[in-house]
Formats: sequence, C-alpha cells, structure tokens
Amino acid sequence: MKNNQLINYLHTVYPELPINIHKIKGYSDDEIKKIERLYRINVTEQLYDFLSCMGRCSGGFFGDSSLLFYRNSFSVRDHVQFQIGSCSELCGIQKHDLLNKKPFFFSIESETQHLFLLTYSDNPNKVYQYDENEEVIKNTHWDFNGYLKYLIDKSTKKNINNILKYDFIGELIEI
Repeated sequence: MKNNQLINYLHTVYPELPINIHKIKGYSDDEIKKIERLYRINVTEQLYDFLSCMGRCSGGFFGDSSLLFYRNSFSVRDHVQFQIGSCSELCGIQKHDLLNKKPFFFSIESETQHLFLLTYSDNPNKVYQYDENEEVIKNTHWDFNGYLKYLIDKSTKKNINNILKYDFIGELIEI
C-alpha cells in the first residue's frame, strides 16, 4: 500500500478529521532495516506500510494514548525494554512458542491490554491481545490496519481537541 493509499484508507473512518499531511513522517527503508535488527522482528506488509508512511508522526490521526510509536515519554531504550519485558511476560504464562514468531508489541489499552503482531508468522498482520489481568492471549478480529481504523473511531474522535493541540512524535531507532 502506498503512503497516500494508507492515509486515504484511514481517513475514511473520520473524513472530517483535519490531518496535517505535511507533518506525517515515516521511516526510510534503511531505517526500517535498523528497526528489524534492533527489535529482532520482521517488518512486512501492513506494519511496513505504516512505519514507512507515519511511523514517526501521524499528522493528527493518532495521539499517544494507545499506540506506543508516538509516546514522547518513551526513549528508544524504553521501547526496547518494553519489548523485552512483554516477551518475558509471554514466557511467564508459558507461551514460549510465540517468541519464535517474533512478537512486536505496539499498543496498550486500559493499562493491562497489550496488543501485538507475530512478525515471523503466516499472518504478520493479525493483531493479538495479551490480557495481563487474566494472563491469556486472545485472538482479535483485527488485522493491523483494521486496528488502526478502530483506534481512530474509538480514541481519535473522543480526544480530538488534545490530538489537534499537540504533535505526537515518536522515535524507535535514533538515540
């Protein structure tokens, strides 16, 4: 999916959303390769499209409440440690088999619901949910882009004034 296609696709959820196309910023191919090495994941398909289009700044599509990509308070070290800690939690519930599929945690909802992709799997776009309270992995009905549309509908619409006030910019590789 080309950048404009992803932007148009996401904009269909909330067409009156005043995005700033000039602030949308993603990662280059070389930077995505660095992300793959640093986080030990495989960036393909929908995750690749997202990171290359708006991995650093969404231009107003998203705030920093759920998606970890845009958390100003997260340094690169914090992102790496969060991934390591989340994988340790999978081990704690005896889900060692998922580690071989290289999980990448990208969102937190309600402080205890961690959403992730299995980047080395047959379906790298499928979103899974780790529920800290119940200590279980749940299949969601979303692919990655579907989850992004859900967030726009659920969170962006509700928090539009805050999102329009600030530029939410994140960084996965530059220290």
